[in-house]
Amino acid sequence: MSAALDGADWVVGRGVEGPWRTLTALRAAAAAGELRAALAWLRRKRPAGLGGWELERSMAELLAAPAAVRDPLLLFPAFDCWLSLTAGFVAGARPPEEAAVHFSYFQSFAAAAALLTRRRRSLRVRLSAEGRFHATGTREYAELPRAAAGAEAECRTAGGRLEVRWGRAAGHRRLLPALTPELWVERRDPLVLQPVTMHGLARWGASAEARFCAVLAKALARLRAVDRPLFDELSDFLRLIVPLDNPKSYGSVSSSYRNLRGALCLSHSDDGLLQEETLIHEFCHLKVNLLFAADPLLKPGQGGQLLYSPLRSDARRLGGLLLGAHAFINVNRYILRVLRREAFTARARASVQTNVARRLFHVDDMLRTVSLYADLTPVGERFQARMWREHALTLHDALDIPAALMEEGRRRWREHRAKHALGETGVFVGGAS
Repeated sequence: MSAALDGADWVVGRGVEGPWRTLTALRAAAAAGELRAALAWLRRKRPAGLGGWELERSMAELLAAPAAVRDPLLLFPAFDCWLSLTAGFVAGARPPEEAAVHFSYFQSFAAAAALLTRRRRSLRVRLSAEGRFHATGTREYAELPRAAAGAEAECRTAGGRLEVRWGRAAGHRRLLPALTPELWVERRDPLVLQPVTMHGLARWGASAEARFCAVLAKALARLRAVDRPLFDELSDFLRLIVPLDNPKSYGSVSSSYRNLRGALCLSHSDDGLLQEETLIHEFCHLKVNLLFAADPLLKPGQGGQLLYSPLRSDARRLGGLLLGAHAFINVNRYILRVLRREAFTARARASVQTNVARRLFHVDDMLRTVSLYADLTPVGERFQARMWREHALTLHDALDIPAALMEEGRRRWREHRAKHALGETGVFVGGAS
């Protein structure tokens, strides 16, 4: 696959044709292969506690579903996580006694496939720790009494409708909030939330959730207007936004995970431009991680090399510097476009320009360090070369930032570097000045 990739295509938004579609198809094929391996393991091992669940039938039906149904489910963030955990069972790295709970949750995907194909199906399913059942991969879920937490239940589908029963109790059907037809807000499904560990989850009421959604919907609309190719990529790849708590009132808290591709986690802010920056930043990390699956960009043997980062007070690996430079190239590029399109108060414009100025020096620093210390693959070399070009174009676009603000950005960057780097090198020296 690496031979067919041009790293230059992955630096800024190019839309969803050509290389993007090729890599997406390869991801779906790889996920189908992993599911077949899981099915073979299940048939061979037959772990205790799964009798009567008909999981083999459910897996076979998903694999046989039309591509328009199968592939989006195989690429759904929760399926990415489920497969990453399943690989541990297939490899013998996870205890077989844990298999019953893990594999029983596959029925959430089976229910989604039945809903989307409008098939009549009866499934034995497991409820979440909050007494919910999610047709994972769709917006639909059902709420049952709290007493049903973790219990087994019956799910029926027919004609595109979902019905879940626990004894005599019928589940109340609900829909996830939608930011766009393809992008939803999820803060309940255990198959999605399982790997989200870096920050706490938001615990909101309906009004707070509605405010979160309103700001993000407006942010996405502006992103679509300002950078349509990047928006198209984001819309094609992202399926879920997971709301995070922000107890210390930082400007924004966000994260993304390699085993939850297609989901992005972030906190609420009433500042739409800040949310746009965060969406772009985290999406860029996801995009490069998607590229990493096809080509490592860095040649083997460099994973332990720790270097100075202008973004942090601790040392970072080369891959982290590559991710940081890529993300802020796209953020800077976008913010400068917004500044040209729209009116801001003088104070607000100066604040945004000051942040951009500082980040321009950050990007320049990270790119120099990667150029000096990294041994890149051919795809990685093309990726780096295009990053330099896009950074140069952004510097040109930033010529209208007042010289005093650029100098302030330079001063703050130099102050940070003096504390944490050895001279003009990429060597990290901790807190020494």
